Amino acid sequence: MSDARTVSLHPMTQSEYDVRIPALVAGYAGDLLRSGRATTETALTESRRQHAELLPDGLATERMLFLGARETGTDDARPVGWIWVGLPDPAEPERPAWIYNIEVDTAHRGTGYGRAILAAVEPVLAARGVTRLGLNVFGDNLVARRLYESTGFTVTAQQMVKPIGSAPQESA
Repeated sequence: MSDARTVSLHPMTQSEYDVRIPALVAGYAGDLLRSGRATTETALTESRRQHAELLPDGLATERMLFLGARETGTDDARPVGWIWVGLPDPAEPERPAWIYNIEVDTAHRGTGYGRAILAAVEPVLAARGVTRLGLNVFGDNLVARRLYESTGFTVTAQQMVKPIGSAPQESA
């Protein structure tokens, strides 16, 4: 007997989107700050800018797929998370679809729902002709990295940085 989680995915509604996006923008600002890609003063502004650029029409942005995840096998089919995938341009079918965000709601983290959401999105994408799926993960997110590696994602590029102390002062 398996205790693996399963979910059903549904197109996100506007009200679900309106609730989820502010937390996504704030969370990404935190990621930018922790990774050193933004400062305390610029992180939220940069996160808002990037999301506005990626989602000029919000939920209705072309080739962006927002799917809510509900637990299956229960009477109430409660929401457990969501996933945002950018679909490849039909003119470039060799490019992968791209996971911009996958999130398991706090109360359900660490219980297999992330794996279930990833498994559930694959047939959705395959039905759209997608043959590859990519993502970016911040290096300090060990839980996510382990999940992605355990579900078949492999590293295709890696960025690294090393702090070297304060910059030398120029003499006058």
